Amino acid sequence: MKSLKLLAAGLAVACASDPISKHPANAEIQREVREIVKRVRVQTGAMLYDDLKRLVAFDVFAVEQVSVLAEDPNARLRSNAMWVLAQIRDPERKEAMKTIDRTLRRGLKDVDPIVRFEAASGLASRGDWDVLPHLIDGLEDRDSAVRYRCNAQLVSTTSRDFGYSADASVEQRQTAVERWRSFYADWRKSRS
Repeated sequence: MKSLKLLAAGLAVACASDPISKHPANAEIQREVREIVKRVRVQTGAMLYDDLKRLVAFDVFAVEQVSVLAEDPNARLRSNAMWVLAQIRDPERKEAMKTIDRTLRRGLKDVDPIVRFEAASGLASRGDWDVLPHLIDGLEDRDSAVRYRCNAQLVSTTSRDFGYSADASVEQRQTAVERWRSFYADWRKSRS
């Protein structure tokens, strides 16, 4: 598997200026990506995580098929796709990066809170602070796991911590949420 990752990374670097579809190894790479996408539809646990990391290792070669997975009726598959896409960064592949950005932005409107979180988290980790309100809203989610992950991403993105705890009382959480909203409003104002 390590050699497969190295091959994908080396191929991506070697042909950075050529379109992916014209890459000499593209057919084989796409076959491998298709196989992994089939598996992630049914996997759970460590095997799923390993295959998601394999998709990330295929970098821009996986964008097209993973973007399709991001439209699947199954929310678990959509959230996994958002996570994979958020990890792929190749400034030389502008079209692939635009596809990723569009897909992640569509994820912000998903009906599932985990999909919305993965989309917002992915965009925030890529430096798009305009999505911080999505993460701040997630601090008020019913699910403590969503609240926890939103806070962790906010802290990671901004290097700020306003004392939020996903398991604190509603009043304590609300105080911290207001601090986050104030921080974001001040940040927006400073950008004007």
